[in-house]
Amino acid sequence: MNRTTKALLCTGLVMASLAVPEMAAASRYSASTDTNADVLDYLENNKRSARTNAIADEQKQLIHDAFEMRKNLRDPLDPNKNVPVALEGDELFYDQHTGDFYATGSVNITSLDAQRFQTEEVKGNLENTEINVPGKGHVVQITPGQAKIVVDGYKIQYNYTKKTGKMEDVSGKIDHQYIKGKRIEMYPDKIIVYDGYLTKCSAEHPDYRSTASKIEIYPGDRMVCHDVKFWLADVPVFSAKKHTVRLDKDEDVIEMPRIGYNHDDGWWLSKDFNFYLTKNLYLNTELFYTGKYGFHSHGAVVYENNLGKFELMTGYYESSNNKWVKKAPSFRYTKSIPLSDTPFTVGLKYERGHWSQNNIHSMHTYYGLTLSHAPIDLGGNHKLYLSTTYSVTDESANHSRIKGMGYAALLRRDVDDRWSYYTRYSYTQANNKNSVFDYDLDNYSRKLSAGFSYKINARDRVLVGTAFDMSNYTLADMDVYWFHDFHCLQLISRYRAKRHQVNFTLQFNPW
Repeated sequence: MNRTTKALLCTGLVMASLAVPEMAAASRYSASTDTNADVLDYLENNKRSARTNAIADEQKQLIHDAFEMRKNLRDPLDPNKNVPVALEGDELFYDQHTGDFYATGSVNITSLDAQRFQTEEVKGNLENTEINVPGKGHVVQITPGQAKIVVDGYKIQYNYTKKTGKMEDVSGKIDHQYIKGKRIEMYPDKIIVYDGYLTKCSAEHPDYRSTASKIEIYPGDRMVCHDVKFWLADVPVFSAKKHTVRLDKDEDVIEMPRIGYNHDDGWWLSKDFNFYLTKNLYLNTELFYTGKYGFHSHGAVVYENNLGKFELMTGYYESSNNKWVKKAPSFRYTKSIPLSDTPFTVGLKYERGHWSQNNIHSMHTYYGLTLSHAPIDLGGNHKLYLSTTYSVTDESANHSRIKGMGYAALLRRDVDDRWSYYTRYSYTQANNKNSVFDYDLDNYSRKLSAGFSYKINARDRVLVGTAFDMSNYTLADMDVYWFHDFHCLQLISRYRAKRHQVNFTLQFNPW
């Protein structure tokens, strides 16, 4: 046996790429606004995505170390042989004939495909790429196409070639979820956690979590939880025999209800659900309870493919100015079509259904055709967006038809990582003065909106949006938003200056 403090043991290669895998986006934010402040939604969504997809410093170090291993290999890589492994330890015994090894004291086992095991004692065999950690071990993984892992566990057994293994009493993070489990099993295509819990709250005692007798994680595809319970602190919220989450659709294991207040609805409570029947067919529902109106919920059957998005909707829908309309039912079709290699995109929208509002009932029909240009770079981080729309709206209630052209020009700029601003000018034929329904419409047609966002610090951001009625040259709306992140909660406040109204939404962090 050979005794040494460090060794680089290369036994071939299985993976050839060390590119970081594509990351998923976080739950998307959409502003409620009459001032076109939603054109800066990307600031909030980019922040959520960055937090969701952030990797630990030790994962960054692992990527670097794996890259250095590749540069320092002496022999050409053989894709038919086992993955190269670097073994380090204070005391290392290795039998070159059998491949058996034993190491103690600050042991690091690093594979070329970006996996690392750290422990104080390990034994195994490098010929059949097996390791065995009898005590506590630390596992880090940033392997392309597999789950991102930073976990602690005990009694670890793992085979680098087969990508199979198991460990006990596990705690840490797998992809975007903090996990704990009595036992975990690893396979090339999945990870199974037994008697564990999942949460996105990093607190030692999380504000919310989901527990399950068995959790099957298929990275980039789905997660299946068996005998699952959802908890708010130590209070069970509800349970299910089986709960499936679509990871490729950026769903969370549990999206806790949102609560809020606005002048028109009073206190409200909202919870979204998606039930997937097939990969492209699902039921989308929102349970919405208001202090003034009671339940005002809605649901839709949604089918998406290359032909577009098809929705059959029913229930109550609320616009950004807190106006409700009941659709019972309504069909909607949307499709975006890039025009070959040109910078233009055509957007199609059609909706037809029975609408009701304030004792007005009508068969509502909308046709829309939009031509938009790709963002035009004006330099200095200035981006110009141009679009024009031809639309027709028919109503059976008064046999009216509103049709004609509309257009919009938007200029926005990110000054730096703190400041952003926008200016938008638009014209539309329809407004709530010439339309049957006061829903998602301004009471004027020519609109100039402008606003800015300022990030105060990592937890706080303010956004100010204004809208001007350019037919009468008056200030129509002014909204001030404050985004504040608590540890596992987010508060979004909105002050509607022209109305002297305060709205707010409180939700668990969606990352």
